[in-house]
Amino acid sequence: MSLSDVQEFIVRNRRKLVFGLVAAVLISLALGFIYQEISPEVAEEDKLPSFVLAEEPGRVIGRVELSGLASVDFPTAASIYRAEKLDLTFTQADAVGWAKNFGSLSSSGEVDTPLGKIYVFAKKGEELTVTGNPRALRYTRESAGGTGTISDSTTAIQKAKEFLAAKKLPDPSSFLPTVKYLSAIGERTAETTAAEAAFVEVNFSWSVGGYDLLGESPSDMAIRVILDRDTRVVYLNYQFPDYSFSTGQEVPLLSFSQASDALGREAQIVLVRPVGDIGKWSISDSSNLSSFSPEAARLVYVMQPGGELLYPVYLFEGPGRALGNDVWSAAYVLAVSPQYIKEE
Repeated sequence: MSLSDVQEFIVRNRRKLVFGLVAAVLISLALGFIYQEISPEVAEEDKLPSFVLAEEPGRVIGRVELSGLASVDFPTAASIYRAEKLDLTFTQADAVGWAKNFGSLSSSGEVDTPLGKIYVFAKKGEELTVTGNPRALRYTRESAGGTGTISDSTTAIQKAKEFLAAKKLPDPSSFLPTVKYLSAIGERTAETTAAEAAFVEVNFSWSVGGYDLLGESPSDMAIRVILDRDTRVVYLNYQFPDYSFSTGQEVPLLSFSQASDALGREAQIVLVRPVGDIGKWSISDSSNLSSFSPEAARLVYVMQPGGELLYPVYLFEGPGRALGNDVWSAAYVLAVSPQYIKEE
């Protein structure tokens, strides 16, 4: 086609061409408006700081298998809560009182920290540490697992509550309990079935806005109690609720499909526990997964250490592989839509 032919074509069809150009501009403007409605621009002052954990989380460096994950109806939006630290501290006299509740343990020293003191009490086979600020108790007792029959979940929860009541600790009935069975505790804490367990772990979590409040990992809860086969408590970690929470802005959340897609790219592996026979194992080297097959997902709130905000986070849990071992794993995926997070 020659230049003259092109010019003649434009002259003969100029009205159609003008109409088409106007239509294209209008469609472009309409699509831009719709996009703005769906994904509105967020003012910088309304954006949230990046969600960063104190400990470097693991990653999924291999395959994520979603075939066993049932779809979940996540909410479309959630409130951001602000936490305010209450001015509450355990004194040395308070610590001595707690030691008496645990069987008159003897003082074995104090540790100074930037926030306050940690008081240590002990007797043969038992140790109690009382943290002044933030207030917390940690109790351990030597045990090879006991010789009795492991408790079912109902009995384990009841025995945990009885132990807390006997030590004059606040009633955890308003907290949400979960139960896990362990074949070992310590460096090689491993999950197993009730039939093969030597220990049973009962966790009580705070609740904010109807959702569990967790910390650096799903095991970082308000109260963690581990009992052996003889229903003796061999481990207690009790964190006192020294915070008040207030509701802040509401933000849109990722959908189930968006959160699932983000697992391979953005998942932060926050819990890895071996299952069954353990080969090579080191906590420091086991945070990355070579595969992950989540079986459950739920919305929780996560409070960063020293932070003021509670972030809505999707918690994915299921089996995986690490260092050649079968493991039970948990991953955090930030639930907040990316445009509400500051770029840093």
